[in-house]
Amino acid sequence: MNPFFDIHFHVMTFKEPNLAAFLSSLDSSPASLLQGNITKDYILTLNGILKGQLFSQIENTLTAFSRPIDETFHMMEDDLKGKYRKSNNKGEYPSVPYIRDSKLYFRSQAYDTIILSPLLMDFSQTQSNIDKLYYSFPAFDKITPYALDTISAINKYYEDENSLFEFYPFIGINPIAHSYEFLVNHLSRFVDITHTMHPRHKLNDSERVFFGVKLYPPLGFDPWPQDSNELKKVRYLYSFCEKNRVPIITHCDDQGFKGINPLEAWKFTDPASWKTVLENYPKLIIDFAHVGRQYAVNSGSNIIENVHSRIKRLPQGEWFYTLMDMINEYDNVYSDISFTGCYKEFYIQFLNYLDSISLEKRKKIEDRILFGSDFSVNLLRVESYLNYYYIFDSSPLSDEFVHKIVSTNPMSFLGLKEKEEVKKKGMLSFFTKRLPNSNSSS
Repeated sequence: MNPFFDIHFHVMTFKEPNLAAFLSSLDSSPASLLQGNITKDYILTLNGILKGQLFSQIENTLTAFSRPIDETFHMMEDDLKGKYRKSNNKGEYPSVPYIRDSKLYFRSQAYDTIILSPLLMDFSQTQSNIDKLYYSFPAFDKITPYALDTISAINKYYEDENSLFEFYPFIGINPIAHSYEFLVNHLSRFVDITHTMHPRHKLNDSERVFFGVKLYPPLGFDPWPQDSNELKKVRYLYSFCEKNRVPIITHCDDQGFKGINPLEAWKFTDPASWKTVLENYPKLIIDFAHVGRQYAVNSGSNIIENVHSRIKRLPQGEWFYTLMDMINEYDNVYSDISFTGCYKEFYIQFLNYLDSISLEKRKKIEDRILFGSDFSVNLLRVESYLNYYYIFDSSPLSDEFVHKIVSTNPMSFLGLKEKEEVKKKGMLSFFTKRLPNSNSSS
């Protein structure tokens, strides 16, 4: 099997996000709001607003949120088949579709399956936030119905035997919004700890179909909280994941959906805030998403170093370099290029960075970088799922490194293994194809 992975993307409908939580993040000073949300390169850019591009980007993005989840899966696959290409899409798309003849052709490889990891975000509100409102009510669980809807959508997608995607999703959890008992039950109910790949187009019969855990600090998740009750919950979470080799993906850039004020969100999201976690749980497998990119001008980065990086065409921002050092220090730290890969310049900067470090350090980093798209969120920056692939395809990264990012490294991160019967069937097919034809002359 030669799989291609998109390790980081999101599918949801309008009922999953929590608008009230987002509005609560706006309850901060005007300076904090501007600093945290109006940036040079992210989504709410002054240039985009002045040129009137923002609303068309939002409209395009909302099309993905207005469809049932299973239909969005088909839309993504059809996009890679070139179904939505228009004559005015010039220069940002491949000359031929990536999916053809029931395979994904990318660079020098033909991939026979595409493994996607939809990341579910837990938008459940905390009771303390709800109690601030005039119309207060008991907090309710938003992640469980989202999980069940996703399972149903995957099964519905699998009814099409000709479809190419396979799904290994991550379950969201925001411990601060739930009790300790809920957390324990949630992980036991939904997380697969066997790491065994399911047969083609078939989920497990149980609800344990999630192969990892998605954490999102900007919603109020503190990686190492001071409160003893909250610390008890996150300690259980880390222990469960470490013991069962369950990978974690955590948000790691300074933008995105926020449920708390930007300065607090940055404090929790900073990869350095995870060092205490990794010191206590050294075998924990964590992907710090978006390679720690920082967009806000004054989000804690060293301005002089940023100017130097700009001149040398290197990545900017303190978080990126902290994260690269953590990859070298800890054996199970990974990072993905989701959303950051919308920018052509990023690939040039990243390659320049790799060229500037030792071969030993470079190899460790090259073995821990994962491909991710951040679809549907990335539609606020690129035109389509296909467009995102093409930007990556057009990067100066070597074919060998690209294959690592889309196949070898994600397989290692997820720790997937095939069932024995699948392996035997594959070996039988391998040898059968190589047996002499009985009708041929000797």
